[in-house]
Amino acid sequence: MRVCIYWVFHKQGFVFFRPMDIFLILGYIGAILTGLVLGLLGGGGALLSIPVLVYLFHLPASVATGYSLFLVGITASSGAVQNIRKKLVDYYAVLYYGVPSTLTVYCMRRFAIPALPKQIFTIGSFTLDKNHLILFVLSIVMFGAAYKMITTRHEEEKDAPAGSIDRIQLALYAVLIGGFLGLVGAGGGFLMVPALIYFAHLPMRKALGTSLVLVAANSFIGFLGDVHSNANMDWKFLFLFSAFSIAGVFTGTYLQRHIRAEQLKKYFGWFILLVAVFMVVKELSR
Repeated sequence: MRVCIYWVFHKQGFVFFRPMDIFLILGYIGAILTGLVLGLLGGGGALLSIPVLVYLFHLPASVATGYSLFLVGITASSGAVQNIRKKLVDYYAVLYYGVPSTLTVYCMRRFAIPALPKQIFTIGSFTLDKNHLILFVLSIVMFGAAYKMITTRHEEEKDAPAGSIDRIQLALYAVLIGGFLGLVGAGGGFLMVPALIYFAHLPMRKALGTSLVLVAANSFIGFLGDVHSNANMDWKFLFLFSAFSIAGVFTGTYLQRHIRAEQLKKYFGWFILLVAVFMVVKELSR
């Protein structure tokens, strides 16, 4: 059943009542919350934006993951610029990780996702289609991210020993994670940082700064693949959703001064865990 509320506005002295879908309102609130999380924590926004786009705006998962890449690219870019100014970016790591990962993400979005069959397989009354597969894989990513947010303490985040870049290992990891992230449409900063620490031997702060540059690059290149394969891109909705999210980013950046990010990250981890459980139950029930 379609649930509606009524809102009021004035125009030339008259009062008009127009129906607005409650899911639409909740969706834009979710867009603000997505930006708020990005502003407060510096990451994790895609894990929230995709469920919002799928379950509140009723977009197919294959489309929602592309829109999410655009949103993450915009928000990560502001943080990337700040880290470049602070000289917290290792350009050799960007080269050896960024080139293979961006190429892989682009190929996934441009060729692999459109080539996936609508129905993967059928067992009895259960049919796994392309959108279900993407959401199941995303839920696995969310479980992993939630576990990391809940269990990792600030004092445990130690720098790796200094050394030269393990180029081959870093490039192979970049291809593997690039394909994974190209499927689910997430920025993947929480997966990049360990690679930059252990394969590029970067200190924690520099690994975090470098990962934002890589997240922005992967997201924009991946979205470019979507643009080439999807001629029916809803640019008006995409920019409107991004505007609400960016408002959330500015709010989160301001609130960051007054809120302990480490404690908030743990709460957000539990929230992401609940959303992941909901997604699995919802998709299995279909």
